[in-house]
Amino acid sequence: MKILHYSLGLPPYRSGGLTKYSLDLMQSQTSQGQQVFLLFPGSFSVSQKTKVKPSLNYKGIQVFEIINPLPVSLLGGVIKPEAFMRTVNSNDSYKSFLLEIQPDIIHIHTLMGIHKEFFMVAKELNIKIIYTSHDYNGICPKVNLIDANEEFCTDNESGNKCVSCNQNAYSLPLIYLMQTKTYRTIKDKKLVKKLRRRKNKTINIKNSNKSIKTKKKVDIVLADKFISLRNYYFDIFRFVDFFHFNSETTKDEFKRYLDIKGAVLSISHSNILDNRKKKVYNLNSSLKISFLGPLDLYKGFPLLLESFSKLLSKGYTNLELNVYGNNTELALEQPECDHITFHGRYQYDEMENIFDNTDVLIVPSICKETFGFIGLEALSYGVPIIVSDHVGCKDIIRDGETGVIFNPETNELETILEKLINDRNILEKMNDNINNDAFPYSIEKHARDIEALYKEVLGVLV
Repeated sequence: MKILHYSLGLPPYRSGGLTKYSLDLMQSQTSQGQQVFLLFPGSFSVSQKTKVKPSLNYKGIQVFEIINPLPVSLLGGVIKPEAFMRTVNSNDSYKSFLLEIQPDIIHIHTLMGIHKEFFMVAKELNIKIIYTSHDYNGICPKVNLIDANEEFCTDNESGNKCVSCNQNAYSLPLIYLMQTKTYRTIKDKKLVKKLRRRKNKTINIKNSNKSIKTKKKVDIVLADKFISLRNYYFDIFRFVDFFHFNSETTKDEFKRYLDIKGAVLSISHSNILDNRKKKVYNLNSSLKISFLGPLDLYKGFPLLLESFSKLLSKGYTNLELNVYGNNTELALEQPECDHITFHGRYQYDEMENIFDNTDVLIVPSICKETFGFIGLEALSYGVPIIVSDHVGCKDIIRDGETGVIFNPETNELETILEKLINDRNILEKMNDNINNDAFPYSIEKHARDIEALYKEVLGVLV
């Protein structure tokens, strides 16, 4: 089978869960005998003419680059919606490319950078399209459905909220700079990382400071442009033959906006291995709680911190919270500072040590997180997880047996943790259940499951 993937690009220029998943899937498909192509949004040229050209092959994957794609904003937001809807001559830009490689199926991982005309040509050539929903790209200009007040957005108020959420988005010159070949080579330099962190911090501060002001006066013309952008993406989605939802959470959110056909299939990556082991839970030892991720409101860390602090105020001292994955440290007061440790960023090869030092992982997101690899990673080491019912990876948890699913809008988290402090047998049984369960999470099995979806879309008997 010939499979064309469209994703953001290759590491180290591109990173994150979307990039890792798509590349690991492609490499597994290649090892299973499929012919795999990758198309990604590349750099800009003086001619401004959109075309597809071959790039360096990557680990058996034939790679192609879009020259003069649409802007790729990542999590930086959209400043000028009209720039993200620019039209191109489909015959010049995409038709010859698709006729050249003649894929059996196209697997889309993002809409960023690619024109609607690509999908129109694929439909004209009767090439089937499958879309994996890694985030809310196409529904939300900032892809995570988190508004300027770090709350989950259920109504964009006819584009008005989009105006306030994106008023400090990356400028187009900055986006174009970040898509240049030069930037690819300097992206991981210390100075560039420092400037990027400062820019992101500035955006967060400005958004939080201006969120109230924007309610007084909204640019109606700009709001209409955001509605046009959403409709542009919805038009693209209608060209998709089948949606691969990575969780029930994602499916539910997409189906609030679109009448689409698809199936839920949990995702994986190449570092998910069966590292499960028996853990010892001792009532006389501190309950070791871990949180991995940013400290943002929408990720639920403030909720976890509040629940943890309430337990300390009740006189519980046999618990500790270890925080990984963020260089930021919060100023804590007694007794929190004696029981909370900020470990900073971590590398993947440190995961075993982190989970060896973890009795239970908390994933307390208040946003509708599409999956959450960290939950799967914890299970792969035999660690039970307490997960918000807003997080997609709850699909792989058996509530009360391999973890606990809780409502983040209540005080359930505090109650759950209090039970675990007083009864470690709960965690011991969960650890046993995790270790005794089947482990169907390898990337190789996932690639076979995805191939079955392809065959279903193509009408091939499986």
